[in-house]
Amino acid sequence: MSMKEKEINYSNPKEIAKYIISQTPIGLLNSSLNCLKVLLKEEVLKTPEVLQEIKNYKENHYMPITIENVKSKVIISALNKDSDDYYYDQGQKIRFKLNLKCEVENLEEFESKNETRRKIEKKLIEYINKYYNKKTTTYNVYYDSIVDKIFVLICGQNINENNFWSGEWLSSWELNLDDKKVTGEIKINTIYYEDGNIQFNFKKNYEIKIKGNDEESVADDLIRFIEKNENEIQKKMDEDNEDFSEKYIRPLRKRVSLIGKDMNWSLDQIQFNLNQKQ
Repeated sequence: MSMKEKEINYSNPKEIAKYIISQTPIGLLNSSLNCLKVLLKEEVLKTPEVLQEIKNYKENHYMPITIENVKSKVIISALNKDSDDYYYDQGQKIRFKLNLKCEVENLEEFESKNETRRKIEKKLIEYINKYYNKKTTTYNVYYDSIVDKIFVLICGQNINENNFWSGEWLSSWELNLDDKKVTGEIKINTIYYEDGNIQFNFKKNYEIKIKGNDEESVADDLIRFIEKNENEIQKKMDEDNEDFSEKYIRPLRKRVSLIGKDMNWSLDQIQFNLNQKQ
C-alpha cells in the first residue's frame, strides 16, 4: 500500500516527513526539506527512514545526477538498478551505488555486450534529438541479463522557480526479448504555485507485441511505438491548451450571482432578504 493510500499517523514526525516528501512536486524537494526543518526537528530528516524516502523520491522521478569524471548526467530509478542495488548507465559503461545520502559509491566500469540494447540506444538518441530539449532531458537504456529485458527511460524536466512553475515528462518502456512484448507508461506532472497551487497530473499505460525478428528491426519497432504514443499525447495536450483556461481554470473561480454582483453571504442579510420576499 502506498503512502497516498494508507492513513498517515500525524503524531509521528517521521511519517509526516515521509508523506510530505512523497507528495512534493518536481523541483520543490529542497524547499520542502527546508520547510520540514522548521516544522520538525532537523534530526528527523537525518533518520534512515526519511533518508530512504528521499532516495525513493529521486528514483520515482528518474532524477538525473552528476558523477565526477562521467560525461553526461545519469538517471537513477528502480528500473535501471539490479538486485544488488547497483545503478547502471550502460551507454557510459558504468555502474555504481548510492548511500542513504544519495552519494555515489563503488563506481566502476561495466560494459553490456547486448547488441539489441546498443541499437535501441542509438535510435533513441536520434529520437530525443528530434523532439526533446537536450539541455533538460536525460535517458537510459538498460539491459537486465537476469530477466532478459531491456528498459528504456526518458526524463524531461523543466524547473523555473523565478516564475513559480515546474514540470516533468517521464516515459518508461520495458521490452521482453523472449516474446517481444512491450509495456510502457507515460507520466506528466506540472505545477504552478505563484498564487495558490494548480497541478496537472497525467498517466497512461501501454502494451503491444512488436514483430521485429532481428536487433535492427526490434529497435526500429520499439522506438516507432514510443514515438507514436508520445506524439499522440503531445497533440492532445496542444489541443487542450487552446481552451485550457475556459475548461479547467474558469470553473475553479468563485462564481458571482446571475445579476453579476457578489452575493452577501451574511446569514442576517439572507434572513432579511427572505423576510422581505414573504
